[in-house]
Amino acid sequence: MNKLISILLLYLFFSSCEKEIAWKFTKTGENKIVVDGILTNVKKSHIIKISRTVTKINDKPNPISGAVVSIYDGESAHILVEAPQNSGIYRTDTNYRAVLNKAYKLQILYRNEIYTAKERMIPVGPFNKLSYTLDKGSNLYYIDSIAKSFSSKESAMYEVIVDWSHLPEYADVPILEKRAVLRYYTIKTIDVSQVFAPDKQTIYFPLGSRIMEKKFSLTAKHAEFIRSLLAETEWRGGFFDVTQANVHTNISNGALGYFGVCTVVRDTVLVK
Repeated sequence: MNKLISILLLYLFFSSCEKEIAWKFTKTGENKIVVDGILTNVKKSHIIKISRTVTKINDKPNPISGAVVSIYDGESAHILVEAPQNSGIYRTDTNYRAVLNKAYKLQILYRNEIYTAKERMIPVGPFNKLSYTLDKGSNLYYIDSIAKSFSSKESAMYEVIVDWSHLPEYADVPILEKRAVLRYYTIKTIDVSQVFAPDKQTIYFPLGSRIMEKKFSLTAKHAEFIRSLLAETEWRGGFFDVTQANVHTNISNGALGYFGVCTVVRDTVLVK
């Protein structure tokens, strides 16, 4: 059986071909609204970003200013403030935090149109042990394990910040060269494009670096949004790309993006 599978994979590899495609984008009227925001159980100023879609790759999205943005938790409404002005970034006050097992409704009023989204905060499991390895050739370290990409127990998002800016020998190095932000995802489904996704860039860091890790809970709908987004971005370019499709959303009235509510747990690791 193993021999048969090997022969089949070799056949698929050698019978495949590459073809250059000139993408043609068709404008379909006015650009759509894109919403990007997550509430968490951490007491802070939470952000909802609102912008418009673009028609060219790598174009900078135009922010939507002057909207009325509110969050309703079933008991009271919280009005967000745009700051800075004309930025399309809407903020809660610094004492705001979401509560476990509570449903939240986002409402955006813009040019007599109303856009809404609903999400509920669910709990998140404890961290899996993060591990890193020394690369003997460079005498630097790299992260080799954060979490399994597939889990039957829960879907989760990981944000990992590696920072070595405090080390004296890197004092004169530009800040972007001594700090890195990495994101990983655990999804309950397995996709062929995920298994055969292109390799990611390896980030190397020195002894004494600080690794700050956050783990976010994901509801089933939020995980589906992440899965569809990855299928169109990080997982694309491998041997088994899936047919392109629209990314999932929980925003009403034809808008795009996602409004999430996540439980967050945090940990800090010192590389030693």
